[in-house]
Parts: sequence; C-alpha cells; structure tokens
Amino acid sequence: MRENNLNFDRSKIFKLFQDKKYAKISKISKLILKTFSKDKEIYKIIILSELNEKNFNKAKIVSEKLLDLINDAETNYIHGNVLKLQKKFKESIIFYQKAIELKKNYFEAYNNLATSQKNVGLKHEAFENYKHAINLKANNLEANYNLANLLYDEKRFEEAREIYERVIKIDSNFAQSYLLIGLINSVQGNFEEAKNYFLKAIDKDKFLTEAYVYYVKTRKIDKNDNIIKVLEELINNNDLHPKHEQDISYALSKIYFDIENIDLGFKFLTKAKKLYLKKINFSIEEEKTSFQKVKNYFSTKKFKVIDFKDTYKVYPIFIIGMPRSGTSLLEQIISSHSEVFGAGELRIMPRIFYDSNWNEKTSPDELFRFVRREYLSNLEKIITSKKFIVDKMPFNFFTVGFILNSIPEAKIIHMSRNPMAVCWSNYNSNFFDNIGMDYAHKLESIAEYYIIYNEMMNFWRDKYPSKLIEIDYDKFVLDYETNSKSVIAEIGLNWENKILKFYENNRAVETNSLLQVRSKVYQDSSQKWKKYEKHLKPMMDILKDNNIEF
Repeated sequence: MRENNLNFDRSKIFKLFQDKKYAKISKISKLILKTFSKDKEIYKIIILSELNEKNFNKAKIVSEKLLDLINDAETNYIHGNVLKLQKKFKESIIFYQKAIELKKNYFEAYNNLATSQKNVGLKHEAFENYKHAINLKANNLEANYNLANLLYDEKRFEEAREIYERVIKIDSNFAQSYLLIGLINSVQGNFEEAKNYFLKAIDKDKFLTEAYVYYVKTRKIDKNDNIIKVLEELINNNDLHPKHEQDISYALSKIYFDIENIDLGFKFLTKAKKLYLKKINFSIEEEKTSFQKVKNYFSTKKFKVIDFKDTYKVYPIFIIGMPRSGTSLLEQIISSHSEVFGAGELRIMPRIFYDSNWNEKTSPDELFRFVRREYLSNLEKIITSKKFIVDKMPFNFFTVGFILNSIPEAKIIHMSRNPMAVCWSNYNSNFFDNIGMDYAHKLESIAEYYIIYNEMMNFWRDKYPSKLIEIDYDKFVLDYETNSKSVIAEIGLNWENKILKFYENNRAVETNSLLQVRSKVYQDSSQKWKKYEKHLKPMMDILKDNNIEF
C-alpha cells in the first residue's frame, strides 16, 4: 500500500512540474526530498523548478546534494548549469569538464562549457568547444547559434552569416537568425538585403521587436510603409512585455519623425525612454566622481617622460568626443586609407580605466607601463595587415592623459560639434542597453553629461596644449576635401584620392551612424535640432546655465 502511495505521489510531483507549478514544488521541496532522497529524476525536477523561480542558491544546494549522491556525467552537467546561471563561470567550467571526462560524446556539455569559457574571455577555447559540440551533433541548433554569435562578436561577419544560415536550415522558423543576418547586412551597408531579412524575422515572430527597431533605423520611412499599421496595432496590445513596448515605441518615434509628425514622434520617444529608465539605476554623480578622480591624479602629480623600450607593430589613432559628434564619419574617412584599419569602438581602454585598481597612490611609472602593455598587446590581437588602427571609442575622452603618457606614438583626434546637435542626437538615438550610454535617456542627464565632457576636454587642453588634433565637425563638412587632406597629413600619412569616396568604403560599421557614413557629406545637419526645440527646453536650460553656447 505504501509503495502505491509513493508511486502516486511521485506521479503527482511530475504532474505539478508538467503544469509549471514551480512555486508549489519549491515550497514543498524539502518534504519531497525527504521522501525521495535517492531519486535522481525528482532531484532534477526540484532543481529546474528552483531555477524557474530564480531561486539560484536553493537550486545550488539541491544540485550539490545530487552530486554527492550520484557523481556521474549528467549530475556534473546539471551542477555546471546551476553555476553558469549564477554567473559563476569559472566554477561551472570545472564541472562541465568533469562531465565530458565521464561522457566523451556529451555535446550539450561541450556547448555550455564553451559559453562559460566565452564569458571569462577564453574565446579560442570557446570556438573549439562549440565546434566539438557541432561535430558530435551537426544539427545542434544551440551550439551552431552560439558559435555564430561568437563569430559576430569577433566581427567575423561572413563566417557568422554562414552559421546563421545553417541555423535556419536546422529550424526555418528561428527568427533570431534572420534578424542577425539582417544586422550583418546593415553593418556592411547592404540595406535592401537587410530590410528583407528584418521582414522575414518579423514574419516568423511578430514580437521580435528588435527587428522593427532595425528596420526603421536603416532607412527613412515613407508614410505608406506597411510597417506603420503593424506597429500601431501592436502598441495597443495591453499585454505587451515592457521591452517590447519600449522597442515598438522607439520604432514609432523614428517613423513619426521621418514623416514630420514631430509631436507624435516625441511622445513615443519619451515613452520609450521612460520605459528604459524604469529598469536601470543611473547616477550622473558616478560620472562626476570618475572625472574628479582623473582630474585629481593628473593635477597633483608630475610625470617624467618614460623611455619605453618595447615596440609594437601597430599604431593607434584615437578618435574621441561625445557620441554623435561625427566620430563615425571621421573614422570612415580615415579608414579609407590603404594603411588604416577602422576597428570601431574598442572597449580596451575603458576596461583598463574602470576595471584596473589604479588610484591616487598608484605610481605613474607603474600605471603608464601597465596601460601601454594592456592596450597595445590587445590591439595587436586584431586581425589586420594594416599599420594603423583607428579606435573610435568616444568615451576615451576620459583617458587622454593615460594615452599621451603611455602611448606617445599614438595620435588623438578630438571631434567637437554644436552642443545641442550632439545632445539632441544622443536622446534621439537607439542607445538602449549600450554600455556607457545610460545617461542618454533623459534630457537633463544628457546635458549634465555634456558638461562633464566639456570640462574634461578643457582640463586636457590646459594640461597638454597642442597635443590633440582638434576638429570642429561643423567647419569640417564645409570643405571636407581640404580638411580631410589636413587630417591625413597630421596623422603622418600620404594622401590617397580614394579617400574622397569614403562612402564607398565597404568596411563594417556597427554604430548608430551606419546609414550616414554610407552617404556623401552634407552640411547644416547640426541645425536640425531646432525643429524639436520646443521639446528640448530642460536640456537647453542646463547648457545655458553652464555657459555652453549653441
């Protein structure tokens, strides 16, 4: 009789799991385990239920008990998964490797091992283990998709495209692959092909809202475009996830600005920004603290010129300034030169700046040697045969002193532009989830951030006069041929006529300027903000109060 009751109870637990009653299973998990103390499948149900309820610590405790009970390939794999979900990637690697040791053909373990390795920077190992997973099971959708994403992250776009196409052959309804092939076409300037893939992604999943954002971002929308009706119907869905509502609102704002309905465009842009602000915790005070830390370090110390003995085969060209100040255009022009590779917005220097443990007590000699070694050794990992590499990370305006003292052979170009044109464009751009761009979702915080940037650049000019190549975007575009020749000469390169056709440069461009850099230079773009002036008063007031002219 007792045996029958236990069987019934076991079936009941499976039924609860099948019905997704994870919270109920979690609530009675101790009682369940007391009854089924050696039942592996019951342990697995409890672990999965705790994970679904985001009870990661409870899941870890149960998976440890299971591992003590049965130390086989699957239990090591399960424990690795729990650790991975807790972002304990280094620990998870140990258990995935143990699982593979116990089961040589464990393709799921190879896949997850690769993902953990990717997250701790072991990219070569990750490549190899994704390939192991695929070799063991060719139609392994997850491993193929993950490998494609890693290739995409490494800017190996053609290889990534090939794998995304393979994913579609495995599952023709996998919408995310259509979206990412569309993105590859976008960064390569193939906008019509990109459009077709975005529409395919939407056709497969109408709630893949990123596809709408990129569809409208890569073209000027006509008032007769069918996408308008689709989005207007979707935004009225009361059950929209906040992320979907944010994306659709942003896409609609771009559409309404394109068709000159400015009030409606601003309404939906503000809505998208407010939805994003609900999920972040941004403080302008942290940015002010970073500025002060740098200012204090470079104000209170005297630096001797270091005689660096190490040499590197590449020379960096830094383009700095506020985002949306014309840095992408300038990179496109410079990288049209045969000796220059445009690497886009590299995160090498920001990682050094924010993640290293430097402070006011750090020896300048020690700090600058560290910065040089870390930056240039990572720069050399970029696959290119060209001698000069452009690093177009705008936020390197924080690190000018580090660059000048650590990499004296580098060139630094500072791009400035009409402050209101910059600030409005920051607010109007799709900077959701972009690292370092949390300030860009409120009019006031954008203006306050601009003031930090302006003070930072004034500080560097006073500290290191004549060390920067200064370019005013609005003056530059008035005669871009003459000014381009001047910039190329200041970098120390010979002029090449093909630079004048920079818009034909087919290199990948991933920034919000991917559309503009494929076009010829046009003037007066810095005056467009005036169309939106009545909506921008909080931003304008802060700039005026701080004597910023526009």
